Amino acid sequence: MLTLLAQAAAAATDPAKKTLAESAPPADAIIRDVAKDPLSAFERLVNGASDWAMTQGPRVLLALLLLAVGWIAAGWARRLMLRAFARARLDLTLGKFLGNLVKWAIIAFALVACLGTFGVNTTSFAALIATAGLAVGLALQGNLSNLASGVLLLIFRPFKIGDAVIVAGQTGVVDGIDLFTTNLDTPDNRRIIVPNGAIFSGVIENQTRHPTRQVLVSVHVGGAARIDDAQRALLDAARRVLAMHIGANAEPAPSVALAEIAPTTTFAVGLWCSTPAFPAVRQALLREIKATVEANDLAPPAPAMNIHVRSMPEPAR
Repeated sequence: MLTLLAQAAAAATDPAKKTLAESAPPADAIIRDVAKDPLSAFERLVNGASDWAMTQGPRVLLALLLLAVGWIAAGWARRLMLRAFARARLDLTLGKFLGNLVKWAIIAFALVACLGTFGVNTTSFAALIATAGLAVGLALQGNLSNLASGVLLLIFRPFKIGDAVIVAGQTGVVDGIDLFTTNLDTPDNRRIIVPNGAIFSGVIENQTRHPTRQVLVSVHVGGAARIDDAQRALLDAARRVLAMHIGANAEPAPSVALAEIAPTTTFAVGLWCSTPAFPAVRQALLREIKATVEANDLAPPAPAMNIHVRSMPEPAR
């Protein structure tokens, strides 16, 4: 402490040992010098700018060149990705998503490279990006699950737009497959938006995947009816629907099989048809079966309940 005080006293008495702050000219003196000799001030400004351009100019040009090359390469990579998906006849939604992902990854790499030209340590940026990515991933893990499921749905394509499906307990026609959700339209014109994670993690039933379907109707017959007669009558009903020419197929042929014998005799009536004609063929088959059951007296007896009263309670007094 005594040594520092002695040095301060010596600097106060000796002008040659004054500090830099004390020896520097004040601001008003600089302004007066500029006012007296503007040409000299301009020369100093030009000299400073030229010195900066000589030292930092190549770095700035290199950074601008890297940005330009990165931007051009990003656009070229995105267009290449879109053309590849179009040539392979894959879903363009996935192609646009991957193309934008590649584009912004290249631009981010170019920005980090520009920072490296100015001597900035990019290792810390990499660690920061990794930490931010981890935090965002933890915060959006549900959405990322839907995103991953959407990508898998677009790749494996268990259904396409226009298919009638049952997914996540919902029934409808697929209107669109997005990265996070799938849009369904119901027969009564309602829009249902289902998360892709719930779809891909559950059972997917595609009702229109194949060109043909089988209409299968269960028919209960009374126990007094003969099995052969009931089977023949139901088969005739299925053949009448086939003769209507509303979309039913002759091959495979209509079939009537005995399904159950208790508690009532049950037949399974099957008729193949084209998938678009399924609703109309099912309605026609149900009507013909109803008429056949009534005409041949095949209906089982109505359920009855017998109540036996053993005793009656005495009325209250």
